[in-house]
Amino acid sequence: MVQNVLQVQNIDASSLQALFTRLENQISEIKEHYQPKEPAQWLTRLEVAEMFKITLPTVHAWANKGLIKSYKIANKTRFKQSEIEHALVAIQRGSK
Repeated sequence: MVQNVLQVQNIDASSLQALFTRLENQISEIKEHYQPKEPAQWLTRLEVAEMFKITLPTVHAWANKGLIKSYKIANKTRFKQSEIEHALVAIQRGSK
C-alpha cells in the first residue's frame, strides 16, 4: 500500500493548524453569506410582445434601439425575463 506524504518546511504544526482553522472559518462565513443566483428565465419575442401588448416588429425595433436588451442564442432571439420586467415597470412609471 502506497501512502502519500506531504512535507511542509519552515512551519510548525501549531501554525499549520491555525492556518487550517482560519480557512475553515472563512469557508463557514462564505457559506453563511452565499446567495446562489437564480438561473435566468428566457422569454421569446412573442412572449415579450404579449407582455407589452405590442407587435413583433415593435419588439424588434425596441431591441435595435436598445430600449430592451436581446440575446442571440443559437439562431434565436431571447430576452431575460428580469430585464424585461424592469423595462415594463419603467415604461409604466413613465406613463403615469
